[in-house]
Amino acid sequence: MPTNVDDDGLLKSFRRKPLARPDDLPVRLNFSRDDIEKIVPHRDPSLNIARISALDPGEGILAGIRSLSPDIPLFSGHFPGYPVYPGSLQIEIIGQLGLCLHHFIGRNTDTIESDVQPPDVRATRVCGAYFRAEVRPGDEMTILAKLVEFDVYFGKVLGQVVVRDTVATVALLEVAFP
Repeated sequence: MPTNVDDDGLLKSFRRKPLARPDDLPVRLNFSRDDIEKIVPHRDPSLNIARISALDPGEGILAGIRSLSPDIPLFSGHFPGYPVYPGSLQIEIIGQLGLCLHHFIGRNTDTIESDVQPPDVRATRVCGAYFRAEVRPGDEMTILAKLVEFDVYFGKVLGQVVVRDTVATVALLEVAFP
């Protein structure tokens, strides 16, 4: 995939400001985990997106949500006494939302058909990431993904995890469609 993007510059420019406000995106969506399972090749306990809430097809931006119950087992062992949601899982959730975005943009749709199948996909690289704020038990994460580049073989997405209007994580990810 040709890289026409200054990866570090792109990451730096979205370290502090959200890609979008979900309420401002023009297409309201309400897709649950059952719908998401049709377009993402993950299942419990690895499916991390709870809901897809909004889309801007013109800008190639998608918004999703995940609330973090304090009862999630990983909180008992990830920094006991002061639990935080792991950065690696934040990158994973950005990637999963990026796959959802690929579905909507690649098919030029705002629906999830009943017979659609998840793509065969492999992560190829984390181009970069910044972890700026903690994500804690009880937080609601707004996940944002913006399509940077894609073709039939590769995709690149810029994503953020936003908590209480603060960008907690920004990452640039690349996948291959074998």
